[in-house]
Amino acid sequence: MEFPRINSQLCRDIGRVVFLAAIFTALAFFLKRPGVRENFLDVQHMREVLSGGQGTGLFLSAALFILMWGGLIAAGIPRLWASAVGGVIYGAFLGSVISLLASLVGAIVLYGAGISILSGVVERRVGDTVKLWRARFQENAFWWVLYGRLFPFSNSTLMSLLCGSCRVPFREFMTGSFLGFIPLTVVFATFGSGGIKGNFWQISFATALLALSILSRKLLKKWFPQNVKNPGAYHA
Repeated sequence: MEFPRINSQLCRDIGRVVFLAAIFTALAFFLKRPGVRENFLDVQHMREVLSGGQGTGLFLSAALFILMWGGLIAAGIPRLWASAVGGVIYGAFLGSVISLLASLVGAIVLYGAGISILSGVVERRVGDTVKLWRARFQENAFWWVLYGRLFPFSNSTLMSLLCGSCRVPFREFMTGSFLGFIPLTVVFATFGSGGIKGNFWQISFATALLALSILSRKLLKKWFPQNVKNPGAYHA
């Protein structure tokens, strides 16, 4: 009796979901122990210091976070780290907003680099695929940018550079990036917030959202032309 084969990409994605859920759950268990909080790590005080408290302090802290992580993302650090750290410092909601802005800052810098100094590097990196993407962007820039941004665990840095190299209109680039960044930003900010606060409900919610994001891939593909090849390879 033969058993149906399971798609290898799906297996990898399931493994990533389980791994992330396990990491943040273990963090929550560790930090929830009273002895850890009292003797080794005052989590609440740390968050208050990093977040700047309220009013002007919070605004300054958020501005510094956006600039710092925007620069790190532009340097190639995955934007999902910014979302997780934002959730740790500012909580799920505010952390999502602030890390989303940092992701956009990083994307803008990379977009500019793709137009100018790194255009040739991008074209050499992706080869003939750049011709395919240039045609797609000319067809409907907004939807192809959104499509690229929505795929989990893919290369956000390369996608931003590719958009610049292909001269995607800035408005379509920003709109597609903004909407496409939202799902995983919320997921990882919620993971970070739940892990640092020991909130298992938040971790469960983030895990469910991440699984839903991955499982929606097949549905999303049906909305786009059937000539899509290896969508996870060059997407954000």
